[in-house]
Amino acid sequence: MDAGEQTRAGRFFDRHPTLLRGLALVALVWGAGYLTWRIGWSGQGANPVAFAMLLVTEVYGIYALAMLAWFSWSRPQRRRPPATPGRAVDVYVCTYDEPVEVVMATLAGCRALTYPHTTYLLDDGRRAEMAEIAALAGAEYLTRPDNSHAKAGNLNAALPRTDGELVLILDADHVPMPDTLDALVGYFDDERMAVVQTPHDFFNHDSVQHYVVGRHEQSLFYRVVCPGKDRHGAAYWCGSAALISREALLSIGGVATETIAEDFHTTIRLLRHGWRSRYHDEILVQGLAPHDLDGYLLQRDRWARGNLAVFTLPESPLRARTLSWRQRLSYLASLLAYLAPPMRLLLLLTLGLVLWTGALPMRISVVALAALWLPYVVLNLSAGTALARGYMRIPETAHYELLTMEIYTRALRCAVRPGRTQFKVTPKQGNDRGGWGSLRKLHLVLFCTVLIAGGTLLRLVDLAGAGLLPALPGIATIIVPLLGLYELRRLLTTVVAVGRRRQRRLVYRFHGDADAHCFAPDAYTHARLVDASAAGLGLVADGPMTVGSRPAVMLALEDAAGERHDVNAQVEIRSCRESGGRHLVGATIVAIDPASRLALMEWCYVVCSHERLRGRRPSVAAPMPEREEIVVTLDDHRELRPALAPDFALNES
Repeated sequence: MDAGEQTRAGRFFDRHPTLLRGLALVALVWGAGYLTWRIGWSGQGANPVAFAMLLVTEVYGIYALAMLAWFSWSRPQRRRPPATPGRAVDVYVCTYDEPVEVVMATLAGCRALTYPHTTYLLDDGRRAEMAEIAALAGAEYLTRPDNSHAKAGNLNAALPRTDGELVLILDADHVPMPDTLDALVGYFDDERMAVVQTPHDFFNHDSVQHYVVGRHEQSLFYRVVCPGKDRHGAAYWCGSAALISREALLSIGGVATETIAEDFHTTIRLLRHGWRSRYHDEILVQGLAPHDLDGYLLQRDRWARGNLAVFTLPESPLRARTLSWRQRLSYLASLLAYLAPPMRLLLLLTLGLVLWTGALPMRISVVALAALWLPYVVLNLSAGTALARGYMRIPETAHYELLTMEIYTRALRCAVRPGRTQFKVTPKQGNDRGGWGSLRKLHLVLFCTVLIAGGTLLRLVDLAGAGLLPALPGIATIIVPLLGLYELRRLLTTVVAVGRRRQRRLVYRFHGDADAHCFAPDAYTHARLVDASAAGLGLVADGPMTVGSRPAVMLALEDAAGERHDVNAQVEIRSCRESGGRHLVGATIVAIDPASRLALMEWCYVVCSHERLRGRRPSVAAPMPEREEIVVTLDDHRELRPALAPDFALNES
């Protein structure tokens, strides 16, 4: 089962690569012809400022389409190299201030790894509870006296204190599947292999960066762009979920510390010294996406500032002449991708200028409009959609460009003058109440909405002869307001989505199926566990349970190896409603011993995640046989949700 939800059109173009390439070539050739006409023949009588603003966005649009075509041209089949036995592997889990349950879930995943390894918890928070859960999960605990150079410094401090040939680097919220190392160690039969990166995928499908269940903002990057980079020898370490050669890291003096984008920076330095990198296109690790808008914007701001700062270093793709031209172009494309949201801002400002002042960016006849401009727009959008292979749609692209256009525009200065920036860890928990509290963080989105809405409204009024704004010539009186309505719809879609978004759940729930026994002082009730988290349980019980009571619950949970364990906890019943002869129960965990909590984390984050990703549990080699399932309808969940505490609502997704 693939976690990346492709659209139907994406699957069609995957099956018809010749058609995909043909469409891309036609769009690029037409775009080149259109730009030639734009530069040579459309400027006479046009406003020079508006002309230049629009032309910049059009040139970037053709460039971006060309880069996407270069990356998406072909998609080789996924293959695992045979796992070489006997390699010494260390697993580094980097933590600073993440909640205990987040780190415990990752350690539970590390404990379930089937390839022999040693797990190290690298704690920059120097917390006693981290040492305790490391011991509980069979991991070694390492810390250091200071936090110099943040995550990069944490990794560098651990390297001389461990001795594994290979190092799997994981963020504190990235849980590996049991076969992660088995899939990756074979790449290092190549003695010059430095790093093998895997996709980042996320289990919390209700995050701010998930547009729909299963498809998130980074799906296009990891499912289309990264395989293309791999073909060009330009895969790079993306911070987590990567297996790295210790020898390679030590040969360049360790992880780079000059920027807060140590992953990208370190990869280019490795390749400059003759090492190689690969991308393994298979989801092996499940992470935690930013829950709320604050965390999302903080993370994207750090990425943009850190990566753009590479332009000022010897590792800049413009200066690193020891790289091949394919590698340099690929890395340059990665950095120039941060221009996409600022280009959208420039396009909106251009449209606003035209709406309010009547200053046209080009002079064009109706014939040229239909014969040149309209085919250019249609081909560009169609080819871009096809090349995305169903992992990003146009409305999704527009939405995320609008969300990030302010922070990415602000970060552009780092390409010339990075300044002193502090590494800030992305919050691993939070809630998003939406409304004005969220919208007011998007200053430029609100400004552009008012700018386009006001100008479009006045232009529509002017069509009735009001004459409130400077006149537009000819067909522009119709085309410009229509473009205003089109862009206003996109802006309002984002404004409404952010304003209406409600993220109340602090801990994500995992769907599953396991036996449960509930023991109250005066009654016993059999139940099935249908979803769970570190903080709560969703049960379907044979009989009613009293709201407010605190029964003991015994769960029979499988671990990653298929062994069953009794997990005991005391819960508080928060809701109970009868449905079809069964009772839907929501419960909060009020007491659980550490070993039981670790077993619960393994069941949630490893067993259930594996079953969702691959259609079977880790211990099952063949597809799972059909089994009798408890049917709980979506309507049942929706009716149950209001009765539960916000943090422990049953998950609809």
